[in-house]
Amino acid sequence: MDKIKNICEKNKYTMCIFIGMLIFTTVICTNFIKTHFALDTYCVYLYDSQELISHFLLSNRIVSALARWIFDVLRIPLLVNMKILSIIGILFLATAWFILYKFIIRISNKQNNIFYNILIIGISFIIIYNFCSVECLAFWESGIICFGILCTVIAACLFNSNIKYNKLITFIFVLLASICYQGAITLFIPLALVFLAYKNKEINKENIKRIVVESIKVGIIYIIVMVINLVATKIFSTVFNYEFRKIGALSIAEILHTIARLGTDMVIKTFGILPKFIYALIISIISVIILLYIFRKKKSKFYILEYIILIASCILIPILPMLATPIESQYMESRMAISFGASIGIALLFFILVLEVYKFKCYKICSIIIICGMIMLNSMYYIIASSEMIATNYLDRNIAQEINNEINKYETKTGIHIENIGLTFDKNITVNYDGQRWLGVINTRSMATEWAAIETIELYSGKYYNQVEVPTKYQEEFAQKDWNYFDKEQLIFEENNLYICMY
Repeated sequence: MDKIKNICEKNKYTMCIFIGMLIFTTVICTNFIKTHFALDTYCVYLYDSQELISHFLLSNRIVSALARWIFDVLRIPLLVNMKILSIIGILFLATAWFILYKFIIRISNKQNNIFYNILIIGISFIIIYNFCSVECLAFWESGIICFGILCTVIAACLFNSNIKYNKLITFIFVLLASICYQGAITLFIPLALVFLAYKNKEINKENIKRIVVESIKVGIIYIIVMVINLVATKIFSTVFNYEFRKIGALSIAEILHTIARLGTDMVIKTFGILPKFIYALIISIISVIILLYIFRKKKSKFYILEYIILIASCILIPILPMLATPIESQYMESRMAISFGASIGIALLFFILVLEVYKFKCYKICSIIIICGMIMLNSMYYIIASSEMIATNYLDRNIAQEINNEINKYETKTGIHIENIGLTFDKNITVNYDGQRWLGVINTRSMATEWAAIETIELYSGKYYNQVEVPTKYQEEFAQKDWNYFDKEQLIFEENNLYICMY
């Protein structure tokens, strides 16, 4: 007990910081602890365990498959294990934030500089908590995805540590992160590179050589892990006789087109989630400040090259897996581009850690303004996004219950039980509810999603239906309509079939 007491006393300051981080994380993420449904969660709730385990294995998310199996063995209900995973996810995110902060403070040897500590706490927050990573808490496997982010942060720190076999241990952690969620490891390369830039911040021939060699090692670790993922995906596809992720070679023209298309969707449009150009604008402002600093302080131009590579890696890494995917199968969600969401934080970390601008008043003020602004924006986004998700779930439930009421009335009146449901669309599908800004899968209407609508109806009815095609005549009729609210006219009952037009 005395030993524990002494340890606690010596690390009181550190423990207070971690507890503060955990409390702050809990505050901005508290809605994710409540029962919530992402589009995939409706499927998770209703599909049998074997089907879900197969699904996770087909996408090489082995940890998610294992977690589902463990919960089944322990007979823990899904709604309960959802809350467990959400709480665990919050704990893992806070831990990732803390580890990132502690590593930066340790390598910079600024433990006693309170102002510097506060800056790094803020920057570490911006890296971990961004508009792309918020989706990680939306899904059933939230705790596992967040564990992947934690493993990625640890890997980047280990790569730049002096421990024995650090490269091998780094590889293991990156691989572990990838079988949790592949999108998590996008953060590895930018983080590892910015730490590498700091370790060799004195620009000379020897350090430049070391940076090049170590950067290649970073890339090799990432490539090996991705190749293992592709091979594993192919093996599982063969075992289950189903190709979940299509793999195919692209021409040079197709590669360039993919990079341009997905890069624009990410950088300029921010996946349609944030206002256009907002991320590009903030990064541009930071970039201009960095360039001014380098030229005014007559720093080595090699810093410019390092910075360009850093930002380019944040953008290009999420796109790389798409280059092994046929164009018709390419898609990106914000959670697949966590490195891009962290790009502002990465840029600020380079600004503060590598260039040490906190020593100069003018640049210090600029840093404080940007960091405080991003902390506020990212925190608000987490709160707003989770609130909108809960609201969307509520409205989806209301429509599903109205449909179930109509089904019950029809069955009572006719004595015929509805066995089949067909789905079609009106002229302009409404992706999110009136008064809501679209925030990606966070608040996409399940009742406007072909592969989640029936599952939502089943969830709130306790009944199960076969999905069938809607007859052409009804499809053509509904295609002329354009609703922006639910109406009983959107339902057509025919024998044991129900045809629904999703507005």
